[in-house]
Amino acid sequence: MLVLGTSHTQKLAADFVGDPKAFTVLYSGYSARREKGWHVHIVLLGNRWKKAWLYMILIGKNFAQAFSLRKHDAPRVRS
Repeated sequence: MLVLGTSHTQKLAADFVGDPKAFTVLYSGYSARREKGWHVHIVLLGNRWKKAWLYMILIGKNFAQAFSLRKHDAPRVRS
């Protein structure tokens, strides 16, 4: 599924951004996902500043969850 998604994304990136390699793949492990199975985001990015902006948004979301300002509803890891 990841191979199909990235090949489709390369086509979209070429059409919309002009560069078939202008995308980022984010994979969420068990402790960061809401459902069982894979959790992948594929984001089209035009340049490194847009990628930096994406990471700033993710940092803000994670800080908000860490300080209980945003609900953290990912499943708990059992040991």
